[in-house]
Amino acid sequence: MRKQLGLGGLLLAFSLAANAAEPWTLERSLDYAFAHNPDARIAQQRIAAAQAGLEQANSAFWPRLQALSSYTRTDNPMMVFGDILNQRAYPSSGLNFNDVPDVDNLNARGIVTVPLYAGGRNVAGRQAAKANTEAARQESGAVRNALGYEVSRAFYTVLKTRQFIQAAAAAVNSIETNCVIAHKRLEGGTLLKSDVLDIEVRLAQAQEDLVRARNANTLAERALRNLLGIEEGVFTVADTAPVVSAPNSGNFTQRPELAAARERESAAQAQVRGSRSGYQPRVSAFGSLDYDYGWVTGGDGKSYTAGVMAQWDLWDGFSTRAKVREAQANLESAREEQRKLRLALDLEVEQARLNLNAAAERLAVSSKTVEQAAESASLTRNRFEQGLALSTQLIDSEAALVAARVRRAEAESDQRIAVAALRKALALPQLDN
Repeated sequence: MRKQLGLGGLLLAFSLAANAAEPWTLERSLDYAFAHNPDARIAQQRIAAAQAGLEQANSAFWPRLQALSSYTRTDNPMMVFGDILNQRAYPSSGLNFNDVPDVDNLNARGIVTVPLYAGGRNVAGRQAAKANTEAARQESGAVRNALGYEVSRAFYTVLKTRQFIQAAAAAVNSIETNCVIAHKRLEGGTLLKSDVLDIEVRLAQAQEDLVRARNANTLAERALRNLLGIEEGVFTVADTAPVVSAPNSGNFTQRPELAAARERESAAQAQVRGSRSGYQPRVSAFGSLDYDYGWVTGGDGKSYTAGVMAQWDLWDGFSTRAKVREAQANLESAREEQRKLRLALDLEVEQARLNLNAAAERLAVSSKTVEQAAESASLTRNRFEQGLALSTQLIDSEAALVAARVRRAEAESDQRIAVAALRKALALPQLDN
């Protein structure tokens, strides 16, 4: 039995280690971020808070039941008379109201209040709470939409920095080879010492670029890790990303931010109706049961009260009018916020589409430039080895090749990020599936 438990624990440990060492793909990163990123969790708590607010609004329609209890002892004539009557203990010989005794009373009371009409305030409050709850859900969708884009951008940035490392490492290897050739030519007397030093300086610069590229990659991986909400453990990012198509439509009406803004406007309209309820009467029914007991008199008694109460504020110092004006101003603000949001989203979609077109054109140009720069660098290396090219020409060709590779990596990353930005602008998932 112990051997089986030990084997099971060992298998579990290996499984956990394998999961920890599994590279983080874009698909896995998105799924994990939606569940563990702090912003996503905060959005869920806001939904829970809005649902609690809806429950509070619904509670206004339910009867209210209260239990009260008190104990008093007094020689106040009015209170003594009332307590004796409530205890059903009025003496047959009568009561001298000029010299009443001390009387104690234990009272237990149950009260029920039923709202019958509140001028529309309760209905409006419930409608506003429903709209706010739906707005919170839509805002949670907006958080997921933005989070998906940020995770995708961070993932593509990691891949871009790895391409920077490859370009810098290739430059270091190539210049190291050139240094060997330069030293041979120096020993053969066909190259000046200053030319060799120039190539060695360029090698040091290439090595420094490699260090910077590696540092940029470390920072990019750290940024992705923070987005996912991972605090500790091994973190390895996959080397590839799925191909994601660019959407053709430009319809952004499904953006959750717009839906949330519409719900906020509905809530503001309900609040206007609720504020106007101050002009209307309020009607409620009530009832109570009382039990009174006194140790002095030894009597006890039960009683009930039931009735209907109507309230109407005939003058409230313009309080209701001010509340209505405030609610109307908030409604107009909500409408303008919605219009402002539509303008901003339209601009966001247009910018994303323009950036995507520009990135695609840059990628086509930079890919061709890399081919030309690689061929030029190869020819210059051969000519330099044969003594037909200057060291400055060799350094320039190597620098041009590195710059072309970096620009192609940037264009490729920008093209992927532009697709992600366009999908985010149109409220589409970051992956086709």
